[in-house]
Amino acid sequence: MATMDYSPTQSLLETPKRLRLTPEVAIYRTTSAYTNYPSPLLVPHGHPPQPITTNIIKTWTGPKGFGARHQYDDAPFSFWNSVVEDFRLPTSEEEEAWLSSRYPNSRITFRWPTLIIETNMPPKPLPLTVAGVAAKFVPPPEVENGVNPGPGMDNLPIKITNDYMNMKSSNDPLPFRLTRWKRPTSEQQRAIVDVISNICNPHYVHVLFPYIIVELYEDGRCYGAGSLPRTIGGCSAVYHHQKTSIFEGMTVHGVPRLIQPSANVQDTSDYLQAYNVLSPGVRVSSAHITNIGQSATVAAGTTTGILLRSNHGQQRLTVAHHGFLRSDDIYHPTEAGTHIGVIDERFEHLDVALAKLNPSINYDNSTYFESKRPRRLLRGAEIELGACFSVDGMSSGMVSLRAVGITMEVPPRPARTTEIQWRDWNLFDGFGQIDTILRGGICGAAIVEDDVDDGGVAGFFHQGNGEWAWSPCLDELIDRSWSVV
Repeated sequence: MATMDYSPTQSLLETPKRLRLTPEVAIYRTTSAYTNYPSPLLVPHGHPPQPITTNIIKTWTGPKGFGARHQYDDAPFSFWNSVVEDFRLPTSEEEEAWLSSRYPNSRITFRWPTLIIETNMPPKPLPLTVAGVAAKFVPPPEVENGVNPGPGMDNLPIKITNDYMNMKSSNDPLPFRLTRWKRPTSEQQRAIVDVISNICNPHYVHVLFPYIIVELYEDGRCYGAGSLPRTIGGCSAVYHHQKTSIFEGMTVHGVPRLIQPSANVQDTSDYLQAYNVLSPGVRVSSAHITNIGQSATVAAGTTTGILLRSNHGQQRLTVAHHGFLRSDDIYHPTEAGTHIGVIDERFEHLDVALAKLNPSINYDNSTYFESKRPRRLLRGAEIELGACFSVDGMSSGMVSLRAVGITMEVPPRPARTTEIQWRDWNLFDGFGQIDTILRGGICGAAIVEDDVDDGGVAGFFHQGNGEWAWSPCLDELIDRSWSVV
């Protein structure tokens, strides 16, 4: 096994940082010992109403993607073999001499690319990786009626709800094998969608190694037992044919109940009043009056993205399209606050709207609370599986994400259409508070690289489902010559 150079934690001096003026949001993850990941900021005590210049800890060492180590990962070995680019199980010595000692009375499940550690004593501080592998710490499963439900994660974390797979045949419809733990190329994605569309009617195709998960349209079509291949591109194929997403059941036992807020806490602080400038991660709201003059029942609150510039010099702010469906007017921090701009272009399938800010409004990308400064937009092909990101929403504070796969959405095809179109999304595994209450408020927030200092933006938070999160790829914005200011 190849070893990884592990250097001590270092500190980097960054641009001025701002703390959230609503501390309940900034410390939200600390309400559970299982999501209490340390802040990357080293800040003085107090809550100053002005920018602070501070050290930001270098929280990651090692390679980008799989095998990277979080700052509190001090295992003397790695479960990632960089030579063969695959995971490995621990040796008996590693398991007995180190794992059992570091995490006593715990049950560890190796579900690559993640470790699930069931324990009543999560470590302090909480690491995002153990031995170079993403780790989730969860409480042991509850015993119900005297029956222990077993490991926190089943060996197969996907609920198979039908008998569509042909278990008697190993025929693979793809003429090539996908490289495990590597993002499929656009040509490979095209081949996957074409092959699957020839044998069934897919709505979503998720490449989530070691699986390819096909969510089928509820179109009345029936599939017989054993009628679909069990492997596609060398991956185990799973088919889901229900109205609810398959990801509803793909959670670690206990995680959905780790944080149960009694109220929906949001950062409604007025950053214009405090700083005379806005930045990524603040709250914005739609209007109570719609574009056609009617009164809206609810004014939607979401999170600001980043300021972009076109090749013609125009500057526009990104916001969540679905947060402003009936109104183009944008307010901060609530609908009763300051009118800051008007949407003049929408990319509905990206869930991105571009807003022209009022001349009096200053917006600065250089501060993004606890996340790194966004510096450039990333194409889908640039996002490595295993890479670590963070998103800082007005209802969640900072949440860590890891790119683990891709989702290809296949829109309904008109009759006699030969070419199959699809939209590719990034699929992330979340480490923290992406629950039902919070995920609406995070929408629109920029997802920025965390394990490198490049400031790459993978997308804007679009939807979450328990532990999982998605964002459409940004290739179209880049092709339209938009870039980060």
